[in-house]
Amino acid sequence: MGFDVNTFELILNSGFRDFWSTTTIQCTVVDVDGHPWLGCHSLDATGALGLVLHYLNSCMTQTSLQQIFGLVPTTVNPYILLSLQILDMTLLGMPDACIVWPNATQISQYSAMIVERHGLLQGAFGSIDGLKLPVEVPEDPMMENASFNSWTHGHYSNQILVFAPDGMSCLIIAW
Repeated sequence: MGFDVNTFELILNSGFRDFWSTTTIQCTVVDVDGHPWLGCHSLDATGALGLVLHYLNSCMTQTSLQQIFGLVPTTVNPYILLSLQILDMTLLGMPDACIVWPNATQISQYSAMIVERHGLLQGAFGSIDGLKLPVEVPEDPMMENASFNSWTHGHYSNQILVFAPDGMSCLIIAW
């Protein structure tokens, strides 16, 4: 799922479980202003977080997700959409998940570390690399075109990773 057990638990306990327990699943047969029926959910908060992380971290089809998580076709999409919204709300409230640029002192320290190793590279305070992750073929033609790589004949999500030279900081920027 892209996370270790401790990080999974951190996300779950940093608000995901609470949001899951207090948010109504958007569905055509459900009153949007109604209260959530936790005993009637096919997944608990742990299962919903696992579902959305599998969805984000793999290129498996929704049919495979249905089989893994024991969901029927009519519920998997609303569960994924709700879990994505809840994951977004949870991460926005987590200090460890925030994007923070280095301050002036850190930039100066990082630049000195880089100059020490690469004397001609003045003014840099980090490095950048890319990662291409395979994704399921999107149904939307615009998204399909945006994710298609004609050279490899596949669909990918391009990620940009930015690293501080101390190896402790990383910023992930998705396409």
